[in-house]
Order: sequence, then structure tokens, then C-alpha cells
Amino acid sequence: MKQTLLQRGWSFLCNSKRMGLAILGLLYLLSLSGGFIAPYNHRSQAKDTPFLPPTRIRFIDAQGSFHARPFIYRPRITDRLMFAYDEDQSQAYPLRFFVRGESYHWFGLIESNWHLMGVGESPLVAVRSAVPNANAPRLHVLGTDNLGRDVLARLLYAGQISLVIGPVGLLLAYLLGVSLGAISGYFGGWLDSGLMRAAEIVMSLPTLILILAFRAAFPLSVTPRQVATMMITIFAAVGWAEVARLTRNLALAERVKDYVTSAISLGASNIRIIARHVLPNITTPLLTQFALTAPTFILAEITLSFLGVGVQEPSASWGTMLADAKDLSVLKNYWWMLVPVACVFVTALAFQLLGEKAKDS
Repeated sequence: MKQTLLQRGWSFLCNSKRMGLAILGLLYLLSLSGGFIAPYNHRSQAKDTPFLPPTRIRFIDAQGSFHARPFIYRPRITDRLMFAYDEDQSQAYPLRFFVRGESYHWFGLIESNWHLMGVGESPLVAVRSAVPNANAPRLHVLGTDNLGRDVLARLLYAGQISLVIGPVGLLLAYLLGVSLGAISGYFGGWLDSGLMRAAEIVMSLPTLILILAFRAAFPLSVTPRQVATMMITIFAAVGWAEVARLTRNLALAERVKDYVTSAISLGASNIRIIARHVLPNITTPLLTQFALTAPTFILAEITLSFLGVGVQEPSASWGTMLADAKDLSVLKNYWWMLVPVACVFVTALAFQLLGEKAKDS
């Protein structure tokens, strides 16, 4: 029986590897396009609307009339102690797509002020003005934090930090660990003994304490780029040992197989045998371990930022956003401050799906 388009799409997504890749691709795409998707800069403050709940996007106004174009009402604070709000329904503000607003940088390089969505008072305003009307209310799809900063903008920008630092640090750790492990397992002898003792020393140290010690050697006031470089270096320095042990064991098993013996008898160099024969045959378990370890490195960055020794305010990472939500009163009254938890969960799930598929193949 011929499958419908919906059934084929569902069958495609049921493959765990494809599902994991799709989720990760979406997360990275949203994060890298965060400046365009979010209406405001992640550092922009609106101190008159702290802890504003997510803006309600409407199609039916207070009189019960339907509008094809979505709109919002201006929020109005009713309790400054508990930050309670209602809506001023005397005027509707339509939402418009592809508008100019606060500037940002694509990939940290190209400056732009185009945003996917914004708020205007009338079609004439949107056409004649290069910037949406300054008197219009702000659109906060995921609400605001204690300083009135847009949670969606900070969430997407934070993804650029949290989704890059951990995996890149892990990638460098793998490059170093796989190289040393392959050399150790292939050559053996005193070289194997020395490299593995060094790996065991690194593995025996408490990872978090070691990371904190490395971090303490650097100044507290550094730029986001310097923080990212520093944390990637730290992750590579503490993460290579376990990778080297795994690679060494796999290379040691491959070293005694017939195809390696045949390559040696044909006069192939050691480097060629390692690069062309040994490493390709141990790729699957290494990729599986990479996918399963990546969430640990992402959580390490989040933990450091949560503790205040990673990414610093006013820059954002998922760790700094969770630090803003650590108070019990915030957890109880402002649920949207916990959105980063969902992002961490989805990211870990995506890597787990990739790892499970690689393990089965």
C-alpha cells in the first residue's frame, strides 16, 4: 500500500539518527539565527516590565471581532511587588514580519537590524518608518527576566555559547585523545606505558575541581570570546585522557589482526597503517562515545556559568539564565525562566539518539 506524505515523513523521523540530526540541526539553526528571530537584542533592557509573562498573541479583540493579522495589547503592571500584569485593551498593535529594529551581528561578524517579527501601530508606520514605532509595546514571546530583557533573545544567543563551547572542546579533546591513543595502542612498549600513566593521572583528578582550578588562573573580567577560548582549552585539557584510553584499547585489538599484518609485510609505513587501516575500523565506537559524551561537556559549560566562573553577565549562556532562576520565588512565580532546562533536555536527547543509532549500527 502506498504511503502518504505524512506517513513517509513520520517514518523518516522514526529513525533515531535522523531524528537526532534533525533536532540538533534545528537547535543550531535557531541559535545562529537568534538575532534575526528574536525582536530585540539579548542585552536590551526594559526595566518598566521586569518578569513580564509571555506576550499573548491574539486574533480576536476585546469586542469579539476576528483579525486576520495577529496583534497584541500593551501590558500594564498592576502589582509592582509581585510583578503582576494585565492588558490595556483600548488599542491593538498588529504584528509585522521582516521589520527593522535593534542591531545585532550574524555569527558575531555581520551587523544587521532586520528581525523576523516586530510591532507597529498601523500599516503607514510600518511602510514609512525604517524602525518600528518606538511607542508600541514590546513583543516578548517568552516573557522577560528580572531586568526586562527578552528571554527568547537571551535563550537563542545563549545557545550559540552553550552549543558551541562544549562540542568544540570535546572535538579538540578527541583529536588529541585519538591521536595519542592510536599511537599508544599501535606501538605499545614504554610509549604505551608512559601515555597511559599520564592519562590515568588526569582521569583520577576530580574533573570539576580541575576545571575550577584552571579557571581561577585566568582573570574574572574577560570578553565572551576570551571566555569561550579559555573554556574550550580547559575542556580539551581534561577530556583527552578518557578518549585516549578508549582509542588505545581499540587500536590494540586491531593491531593484531591479519589486515594490519598484511600491510606491514607489504612495507606500509606505521603512520599509513594507523591512518588508513586502524582508525577507519574503530570509527564507529569513537563516534558513539562522542555523541554520548557531548551532553556532559555542554553541562560542564552550563555548570561553570551557573557558578559564575564561566560566561559572565551581561552575556548569556544557559547556565547564567538558570542562575537567574535559582531563587525559590522565581521558580514558583515565573515559570518561563526555566525554559533553558527544556533546551538542555532536548539537546541531551538529540545526542543520545545519535549515540544509540551509532551503537546499533
